Amino acid sequence: MASHLPDGLSPDAVDTLTELTSIIIKLRASQQPPSLTNLPNPPTAASANNHHPNSAPGSSGIGGQLLSVKELPGATDNLKHKLQRARAAVKTLPDVGRTIAQQEAEIAELEARRRKQVEMLRGLKEEGLQFGMLEQRSKDEGERMVE
Repeated sequence: MASHLPDGLSPDAVDTLTELTSIIIKLRASQQPPSLTNLPNPPTAASANNHHPNSAPGSSGIGGQLLSVKELPGATDNLKHKLQRARAAVKTLPDVGRTIAQQEAEIAELEARRRKQVEMLRGLKEEGLQFGMLEQRSKDEGERMVE
């Protein structure tokens, strides 16, 4: 009973943790006061003016701008839209409206059906083994008669 996922519903479409983690890290980094105790050498006036040419002012080492609390709603817009699209795609899946009781009833039916199939296979295996033994006996008896 494999069903195909609707368009737009993929693991990437519902993966919000990486984006959320990135937003939280940027927000927390902007809220933390700069700590000079973790630096190996205290900054001097000359080194304080030397910025990395590729780094923007206020950027974090995490790969982007720091976020202020005011910028948070805009930064989470993409995340909200991603969740809305995923929610809409999930609602298009078949059987989404079924209750737990209905699902448990179907599971019980499928388990009973599986048990019957296993028993049938055991019976067929036994019959096959008996048939093979009878064939071997008749073959052995036929060889004895020829000798």
